[in-house]
Amino acid sequence: MTDTAAIPASSALAHKGGGKIVMVALKIGITGGCFWYLSRKIDTASVVSGLAIMDLRWAGLASLLLMLEMPLVAMRWRAVVNEIAETGWRAPRGPMIIIVAIASFFSQVLPSIAGEGVRSWLLARLGCGWRISISSVVIDRAFAVGLLFGLTILILLLPSSLSELGGFRSLVVGIYGACILAAAIFVVFLPMIIPLLERHRYFRWAATLMACVRRVLFSRAASSVLGLGLLVHALTIVAIWCILRAQGLALPISDAAVLFAVVLGVAMVPISIGGWGVRELTVVTLLGQHGMAPEQALLFSVSFGVVLALSSLPGGVAWLFYTSPSIQPPAEVR
Repeated sequence: MTDTAAIPASSALAHKGGGKIVMVALKIGITGGCFWYLSRKIDTASVVSGLAIMDLRWAGLASLLLMLEMPLVAMRWRAVVNEIAETGWRAPRGPMIIIVAIASFFSQVLPSIAGEGVRSWLLARLGCGWRISISSVVIDRAFAVGLLFGLTILILLLPSSLSELGGFRSLVVGIYGACILAAAIFVVFLPMIIPLLERHRYFRWAATLMACVRRVLFSRAASSVLGLGLLVHALTIVAIWCILRAQGLALPISDAAVLFAVVLGVAMVPISIGGWGVRELTVVTLLGQHGMAPEQALLFSVSFGVVLALSSLPGGVAWLFYTSPSIQPPAEVR
């Protein structure tokens, strides 16, 4: 009996692990395929020569701006945590900043979901409890994505030579607008959805999460989350503009904003390793339609990825030396 029961369980685990391996292999294949295709369209020597003449001062400034986002993200996340946690427990500022830096580092070397997992784990070790920890990360990520969608729509309506997105602007605006509308309708009906879910044992966790979402949306913390989120995205736009300047490309800030919408939008599509390859192909195609040499466009996209990785290195150093405080009694959601 025991042996026969163990066989299906082992088979299920093997199947699950095999599925993950296939998914990772597929992502690696897509990333490699994109770079292989680009290698047939560009002059590698021109890319190398362009790299040699880059102004590293502008690139360093871009990296610094991305590093400055970490405490802002931490304060945005902290506002969410403090709103849904017990009144007697408050997330400490310093450790929250360190945790965000560590999670940023892991998001660069592992799938982005790993970075969110690190955030949840390290926050739980501060004493807030797993329920609040996971809920806060989900809510913070949802707010960031929703804000990105809304900001992208506004950016694509600005006068910019790139905002047409090669004829796909209406499609992108329509999809993002539909997502925002669906989210708004969902929030309106939350008071009716939550009680229905609370009646079922296996959906109470979802009811708790939705109650936390509603609590944050209609609290004083919402303005802080919105303001800090906008500031984070603004710094990313300026960082992209700095990378363009490092290449000697005098594009206006409105074009940098469009590139921001493109590179972050592509990064959300989980079909490649960290967005690499797909991002480069998208940027080369978009900028190529406006007369930019593919070598320059590729250099910009790769430079953005490298600067993003370099800005996460402090998180790697923090991970080596960070020691979590002693675990306090877990708090419950109000």
